[in-house]
Amino acid sequence: MKPTRVRTFFPADPLGVVPGGIDTFIRGLIKWAPEDLEFSLVGMTTQAHRRPVGRWSRCDLGRRQFDFLPVVNVDDAGGRSAIPLTVRYALGTLRHREACSTGFDVFEFHRIEPALSYLRDHRPKNAFFHNDMEVLRSEAKADIRWRHFPAAYFLLENTVMHTLSSAWSVREPAVLSLRKRYPFLTEKINFTPTWVDPELFFPIQDSARRHMRATTEAAFGLNPAAFRIISVGRLDSQKDPELLLAAAGRLLAAGIHIELLFVGDGVLRTSLERQVDNEGLRRHVHFLGLRSPAEIAGLLHASDCFALSSAYEGMPMALLEALGTGTPVVTTRVGEVARVIKEGTNGHISPDRSPEALASSLLRVRDHALNYSSENCVESVKNFFPAQVLTPIYANYRALGTSSQRSQNSQSHRSAQWN
Repeated sequence: MKPTRVRTFFPADPLGVVPGGIDTFIRGLIKWAPEDLEFSLVGMTTQAHRRPVGRWSRCDLGRRQFDFLPVVNVDDAGGRSAIPLTVRYALGTLRHREACSTGFDVFEFHRIEPALSYLRDHRPKNAFFHNDMEVLRSEAKADIRWRHFPAAYFLLENTVMHTLSSAWSVREPAVLSLRKRYPFLTEKINFTPTWVDPELFFPIQDSARRHMRATTEAAFGLNPAAFRIISVGRLDSQKDPELLLAAAGRLLAAGIHIELLFVGDGVLRTSLERQVDNEGLRRHVHFLGLRSPAEIAGLLHASDCFALSSAYEGMPMALLEALGTGTPVVTTRVGEVARVIKEGTNGHISPDRSPEALASSLLRVRDHALNYSSENCVESVKNFFPAQVLTPIYANYRALGTSSQRSQNSQSHRSAQWN
């Protein structure tokens, strides 16, 4: 049997430094794939001189290679352009339609919009939903541009869903919402947790951790005596970094020595930096920008606590990555975080979304650090390694690929008879 060839359509650059969990998700799907699955990606490039627009290249993720076709160039991966990236990406796929459309068995989408260009293509289509799109109706702080046109989004979603062979969501309520809206797909819509890459995010000895901490202090001018809090993710409304900054302000006002590290970039960075300067917090709050996965792992090792202040989520991979390094977590009650956070053992879930509650949760982890041991943190993610999580997803690719290849063989046979 020939390998199943999966083609992913999403404006990702797995070899670039891009904020957001979907890029990490796609990178993991490719990296951990077994040999009978071959991936190619139609994405974007953040380094056009290395990965030019419109040209296929062979790329390496260490364990696996994949073919990569960027159809749009993005100079500022953390920013937001006047023309939405989704629109620019769609135009890029149309511009390079022939290259995008040939040489594979299964479509894969991580947003519905790219699927609109291939409604008439009968090859199997798989989709991942990384958020519960009901937030368009229920979440005032939704950072999704479709929030201005929710009816239009759900009309497009309905069109695409009728063409899907399978779908997955990283949030269980989203599975229920999708099944309710599309009962004819009930058995084809499933939940999948996210995962942590154990080759990148793993615990280290206390001595190595102290060394990493000292190195980070020297690099960024940090206070060695301070309680160090790290946040990793896009600086946008979904992640709600303003809430975390407000909580940090409460701790500092109470005389608690902390250092807050924001790792990532996004549309709120400028306003956050201005607020930090206006409130005289520059000595305590640091914006480290975009960092590679290896750099993020090092910063996690050098921190006392990982903080997630999101307004809404699926199953955030950054949270699992923090636990994988042995770093305890404080988080708002969003998405699937309750699956992994065990109160008083590996972290704490803030009882509400106020700055006071989040500050209290951070203080609790600081004051009872021995309870939140590295061993407890790592133990909590042992069932969220790629080998366990991705097995059913890869099995689904195989089933779709077999169906696609049989269909293509049947069409070739009929064509030969006709000729």
